[in-house]
Amino acid sequence: MWDRPDEQLRWDVLETHFEEACFLWTQWEGNLSSSRHTLADVAGGNELRLRAHLRALVLGGPRVAERLLIPALGEEDSEKLRVASHTLLAMDGYADLVMRTFQEAPDELRGAMARALSLSERPGLSKQLLPLLAMDDPDLQATLLEVLSFRRGLPPEPLLRLCQHEVPRVQAAALRAACAVNLPEDPRLLRKALGSPSAAVRAAGLRWGLVRNSREAFLACLDWSDARDEGGDLARLAMSMGGEPAHLTRMLRLLDVSTLRREALWAVGFSGKVAAVEACLPWLRDAKHAGVAAESFCAITGLVLTEHFRKEREEPDEEEDASDKEPRDAHLELPRPEAIETWWAEKRPRFGKDARYLAGRPFTAEALVDSLSSAVTRRRAPLALELAIRTQGRHAVEVLDFSHLQTHRLTELRSLGSRALWTGPFLTQMSH
Repeated sequence: MWDRPDEQLRWDVLETHFEEACFLWTQWEGNLSSSRHTLADVAGGNELRLRAHLRALVLGGPRVAERLLIPALGEEDSEKLRVASHTLLAMDGYADLVMRTFQEAPDELRGAMARALSLSERPGLSKQLLPLLAMDDPDLQATLLEVLSFRRGLPPEPLLRLCQHEVPRVQAAALRAACAVNLPEDPRLLRKALGSPSAAVRAAGLRWGLVRNSREAFLACLDWSDARDEGGDLARLAMSMGGEPAHLTRMLRLLDVSTLRREALWAVGFSGKVAAVEACLPWLRDAKHAGVAAESFCAITGLVLTEHFRKEREEPDEEEDASDKEPRDAHLELPRPEAIETWWAEKRPRFGKDARYLAGRPFTAEALVDSLSSAVTRRRAPLALELAIRTQGRHAVEVLDFSHLQTHRLTELRSLGSRALWTGPFLTQMSH
């Protein structure tokens, strides 16, 4: 761009870079929780294109900042705000402007900037953000906690104080952040969080307790397994992936509860057990739950829904209002029950009744890390949670980060070998 004889920037090209970056960032965010894309798909697809457009804007320098990016900071367009913030942080001389805009932005737009701040690779940014936690603005504090936790830039203080904040949103954000920080054990604080009237605080407390290997937290899962909120979702996952046989039996009984059936089918897919596989089979024929039942079946057995094992969804009647008729899991593949049942009858003998499997492989530390690399992205957050629980928060993968950073982290985890985590039921390691 700078080598043209007239030394003029091609503003039509740069504006296209800006527009494409806005569009691709939104597409990329969707890819990070997709039922079809793996981490490798994301890395070589929209993320690769997004980062190319962002780099082009950075290369445009101060003139691009003044003409395109800084004006976008004043607009109420979250896509433009996100791209402009991230690009300006990659340039010299604009960090203070971005942080000032972040402080002053209304809460509904601050989230877009928070995502840009979280992903920024600007050196020293976490240290610049940390003093803002002292401001008497609960919404800003909660958002900052999310950003600094993502960046692994939070010291134990003032986090311990914020875990007892009077505003539930701040307290919940601090408890979630505590999962990544080596806070001193505080059973009283955990007990208070688990008993909070705020559902968000209870869920955040449960997550912190599980990562800190609290027996009390896991036992709370037994009481919350039928709750229809974030804490209930987390409890069902914990009981499935780290429970004992009796806990899985309890989870499978939830399949009889119509209002929890979908959530139970999703959770038991992380159990890795033959009992869960066979419990999924009848629901392959259910129009409402076939997709999630097949997904969980495949997550345990390793079956891939190729054309032989899947069928196409029927297009809705154009004369009907499809908005109320589209299934919640319309993005999932629909299975062919007969073909899957035949396949399972053939493969069943090689699966041990009491063993645990990930994508058809016996569960090991290596299998867990490999699954974090190869699973579709919407299944990665629970797998990352399991990694954190099984290592007491010492090892983590941030599944919403840029792919090259995730890939580097996964390579590090592979080098640790099987001694990095224990693979038994959670309660065998939880002693307090």
